[in-house]
Amino acid sequence: MSFKKNWKSVSQWFLTRPNTTGILVFFLFLLLVSFLVKLRYNAVRDNQHREMSNILNVVQYNFEQILKSSYATTLTLALTVNDDGVPENFDEIAPHLVNNNPNIDAVQLVPNGVIKYVYPLKGNEAVLNYDILNTPDAKVEALKSIKTKMMYFAGPFHLKQGGVVAVGRLPIFKKGKFWGFASVIIRLKTLIKLSGIGSIDDSKYYFQFSKIKPATNKEEFFLSTKEDFSNKYFQSVTIPDGDWKLYIIARDKNALFYQLITSSVLGFLFSLFCGLWVASIMKKPARLQLLVHNQAEKIVDSEREFKAIFDQSPIGIARIETGTGKFVSVNPEFCKIIGYTEHEIADMNFQSITHPDYLEENIDSMKKLKNGVINALDFEKRYIHKSGKTVWVNLIISGIGKIGDKPTNHIAIVEDITEKKRAEQELKQSFDLVSDQNKRLLNFSYIVSHNLRSHTSNIETISNFLETAETKEERDEMIDLLKKVSQSLNETMTNLNEVVSIRTNINLSSEPLNLKEYINKTKLILSQQIEAKQVKIENLVAASIMVNYNTAYLESILFNLISNAIRYSRSDVIPEIKITFDSKTSTLKVQDNGIGIDLKKNGEKMFGMYKTFNNNPDSKGIGLFIVKNQIDAMGGSITVDSMLGKGTTFTISFK
Repeated sequence: MSFKKNWKSVSQWFLTRPNTTGILVFFLFLLLVSFLVKLRYNAVRDNQHREMSNILNVVQYNFEQILKSSYATTLTLALTVNDDGVPENFDEIAPHLVNNNPNIDAVQLVPNGVIKYVYPLKGNEAVLNYDILNTPDAKVEALKSIKTKMMYFAGPFHLKQGGVVAVGRLPIFKKGKFWGFASVIIRLKTLIKLSGIGSIDDSKYYFQFSKIKPATNKEEFFLSTKEDFSNKYFQSVTIPDGDWKLYIIARDKNALFYQLITSSVLGFLFSLFCGLWVASIMKKPARLQLLVHNQAEKIVDSEREFKAIFDQSPIGIARIETGTGKFVSVNPEFCKIIGYTEHEIADMNFQSITHPDYLEENIDSMKKLKNGVINALDFEKRYIHKSGKTVWVNLIISGIGKIGDKPTNHIAIVEDITEKKRAEQELKQSFDLVSDQNKRLLNFSYIVSHNLRSHTSNIETISNFLETAETKEERDEMIDLLKKVSQSLNETMTNLNEVVSIRTNINLSSEPLNLKEYINKTKLILSQQIEAKQVKIENLVAASIMVNYNTAYLESILFNLISNAIRYSRSDVIPEIKITFDSKTSTLKVQDNGIGIDLKKNGEKMFGMYKTFNNNPDSKGIGLFIVKNQIDAMGGSITVDSMLGKGTTFTISFK
C-alpha cells in the first residue's frame, strides 16, 4: 500500500512538471546516444588499428624476406675466399649471384675493409679501393658487424658513385682472424619496391622509413614524405637486421572524428526531439497524461532492452532464457554474425549454434548462471554459421538480477573476432615458415661449404702437382685433370643455383593443370629412351584430374621420376611403369619394377644432394634432391617404398 502511494506521488510530481521531465528525458537519451557513439568510436578505432597492423606486418615480412634472401648470396660469396684468404672465381660466381637474385643490385668483396672486388663494375668504378674502416660514416656499422660476427645491413646512405643504398656486410674470418667482408648492395628504391609499399593504397595511409644515424645519433628519414607526423596516429616496427624503423601513418588525424560526427549530431537531435516530445505530451490534460503514463509503464516492463539502442548496436546482443538456452530476442548484428534471420532464431537455442568442442563447457556454465553461483561470463568460443563455416566470437553473458539470485534471463554481448583469429593464425604460419626456411638455409650452407671445399681442395692439389711436374706429359695430364675438376665445379654451381632458385622463390605462380596431359607430355619427351628399352608405361590417371600447381615444377617432377624409373630398370624383365592418382587423398603414385633401393641402408639420405645408390655412371644425385625441394616449395610431400630387385614406388601428396 505504501509503495503504491509513493509511486503515485512520484508520478504526480512528473505530471505536474512537463518541462523538467522533458529535460530529464533529453539527458537520459543523450547519455544513451553517447554510449552508442563511444561503442562506434571504439569499433572504428579498433578496425583502423587492425588494418594498419596487418599492412605493416605484411611489409615488415617482405623486408625481412628480402634481407634473409641476401644472406645466402653473401654466404656463397664468402665461400669463394679460400683458406689462404685469396678470392677464387669471383668473376664467374658474382654474375650468377646478382642475376639470380632480383633483390640485389651489386656484390662486393672487401678484404681488410677496402673494396677490391665489385660486380657489376660498370657504374661502380668510384668505390674501388674505398676504405670502409677508415671512413667515419661507414666505420661504426662495419665494426658492429665484425663484433657480432653476423650479417648487418648498414645505411641507407649515399654512395660515391651515386644513389641511396643499403649495404649488407657479412664478416669473413679465416683461421680465427678477420679477413674482410662479403657485401651485397640493395638500392633503396629496389628495397622499397620489393617490400610492397608501392602497392599499398595511399589514400588512407602512407609509409616512412628511418634510422638513427650513428654519426649524429639523430633519426633520419628516407622516403619522400618528410612532414612531421608526431601529431598523427601511426604504428611502427623495428627491422633488427639493419636497426631500421618502419612507420605506417594515417593521413587524416581527424578521420575517426569525421566518421562519428554524423552519428553524434543525429543522436543529439534524436535526444532533443524525445525531450521536446515528452514535454509536449506531459502538457496535455492530466487525465490523458495519467492514461499515457500507465500505458508507457506497461511498455517499459515488456520492452526493457530499449529497442532503438538494441537494434542500432554495432555488436551482437541476445536475450537468452536461462533454463532452456532459448533465444528470447536478438538484434540485427547478432543475426548477421550467425547468418540466421530473426524469425529462424526464434525457434533456436544457443546449443544449436555452438561448436561441439564448446557445447559441454557452455552448458555447465549456464547451469552455474541459472543457480546464481556466478552472474557473468566472459570468454571466446566458436559458433556454427548457417552456411556451415566456423565463426569466432568474444562472448560476454550477464544475468539480469543481483548476484546470488536465480535469474530467468541473461543478456549475451557477442563480438565477431574471426578476422582477428585468422590474422593470429596467419602470423603463426608466417613464423613457422620463417623458422623452416632458416633451418633449410643452415643445412644448405653446410652443403655448399662441403661441396665447394672438396672442389677447391682438388684444384689446390692439382695446382701443386702442376708446379712440380717435370715433363710436358705430366703437365698435360694435370691440366686435363684441372679441366675436369673445373667442369665438375661448374656443374656443382649450376646445381646449387637451381636449388637456391627453388628455395628463394616465395611467390610461386600456380594454375589448374591437367595431370594426365602432363604425364603424356613427359612420355613424349622421353620417347627415345622408352623405345630403346621397350618400356611399358600405364597412365591410369583419369582425364578429368586437375591439380593446382606450378607448371615448370610439375614438368620437372614428372620428368625426374619417370626418367629415373627408365634409367634404373632391370635388364632381365620388360620394364613396366604404372602411374595412378587417388582423388580422395590427392596423391600421385609412380610405380616401377626396376632394380629397387635398399631403404634400410639409404633411407635417411634418399633425397640428399649428390646421394646415389648404385654404380650407374649417369647418376648425379641431384634429381631427387630437386624434386623434394620443388614439392616442399608447393606445400606437398613425397615418400618412397622400395625393395631391392622388386621395384620402387614414389608417392606425391598434393596440397
